[in-house]
Amino acid sequence: MQKKFKEFHLGDNYTALWDIGLEMGDWITQFDGLVLTEKCVIILDSKNVSDDLHFDEKTGEFIRMNPKGERLVLENPAFQLNKNIRFLRQWLQLRKLDVTVKGLVVYTAANCMFHSKPTGALLCKTYQMNDYLYKILRSLPEGGGTLKVNKTKRLLESNHKPFKRKPLCERYHIDYGDLQRGVYCAACKGYRMARVKRNWVCHACGTKNLAAHHFALQEYFSFVGDSITNKEFREFCLLESADIATRILKQYDFEVSGENKGRRYRIKE
Repeated sequence: MQKKFKEFHLGDNYTALWDIGLEMGDWITQFDGLVLTEKCVIILDSKNVSDDLHFDEKTGEFIRMNPKGERLVLENPAFQLNKNIRFLRQWLQLRKLDVTVKGLVVYTAANCMFHSKPTGALLCKTYQMNDYLYKILRSLPEGGGTLKVNKTKRLLESNHKPFKRKPLCERYHIDYGDLQRGVYCAACKGYRMARVKRNWVCHACGTKNLAAHHFALQEYFSFVGDSITNKEFREFCLLESADIATRILKQYDFEVSGENKGRRYRIKE
């Protein structure tokens, strides 16, 4: 989306911000992109969804159909976009900025196909994005507003709150006990790698990988949380030696707290 935006040009003053997080009380919102022009602010909401996409106007449901004919009901992006528009409009009004806010949902997957589109929100593919931006700007009245682009940009940047993702187990209500334990082998796609001296060796296919524990830690932090103990690391990787686990964890630039068995290694901000 950012690459495509490089082809977007206006005679007026304009700019774009990417991955901006804002908060209003307990309401926190992450914007994939914000296009600031003298006429308005346009929210860009990216969706990486492939296959056949259907929108049911009667129920408001958004349905994805894969090549096997399997149906998956997803959140209707029109509702999310309109919620983001309301948030940004209110956030700006609190700062005495009465700004027109528009929105555009951009589907970035190359192999997605719209069979229908919802009313109430603009949707397009990446290659169509700039034409839709021009269309939005042409629809606004001439001389409607003179947003101070650079000042608004500095305001948004100074209030940016980095987005903190919830661990996947928490977000999708996955029981920790249901996770696959062990260290992943990229060669055979199994979880049967064992520590042999200073290497990891797969019991299934014999593949060796010096850094297999790195992916295991990525999995743990993505699914479980932002900190880990020696015991938790050993249980997750099916590793018996506490000394080996300590040597591995000390390789990383973690924040360390606690002593002995209670020592906890946390990802730095």
